[in-house]
Amino acid sequence: MMNIYDIVKTYSENTLGKFSKHDALVACPSLGSSSVESALKKLVDEGTVIRTGAGRKKMYMMKKE
Repeated sequence: MMNIYDIVKTYSENTLGKFSKHDALVACPSLGSSSVESALKKLVDEGTVIRTGAGRKKMYMMKKE
């Protein structure tokens, strides 16, 4: 079984372009909002995902390798 971090990371890797936390929640309905937010923060801190914008306009996208 995958943990929340792995689920959000897989979603990020399979999404083209930008996505919001809400997009991730819709795609992964079994996950809670704070869990998705924590996973996204960890991905940003690791440099795997790039965060743009602020507040309600915050978007994420995979970092190009």
